[in-house]
Amino acid sequence: MIRSFLVQKMKKIYFLMLLLFSNFAVAELVSADLLCKGIDKNANDKAVMERIKIEGNALSHPVHGNHFLNVSDATVSLLEMETNEKIGLSIVLDRYNGDLEIIRGWGNPYHFVGTCAVIRKF
Repeated sequence: MIRSFLVQKMKKIYFLMLLLFSNFAVAELVSADLLCKGIDKNANDKAVMERIKIEGNALSHPVHGNHFLNVSDATVSLLEMETNEKIGLSIVLDRYNGDLEIIRGWGNPYHFVGTCAVIRKF
């Protein structure tokens, strides 16, 4: 009688632990491809499109390369400074409305302002 009671308690504890810890074992990396339409402020407001891939907290861009991002509840951002305290690369993406701003210094200035839409999420 006591043994069956202990077995039932152990089963309950086992299933409770399985339920609580199974989410940590199968956590997935969120990945999204973004297509952004906007203007280049340095080229007389010329229409430009940007394609960005975000995987977890990493950004992959065909021109600007791969970077780790600072993720908060409202924005995703990156800031790299040059040695003379000027902006080298700055990326700010609003997580609610999709507004994106990319500023690049480093001898070939670029300033993109636009809005992104998710084209593929997996």
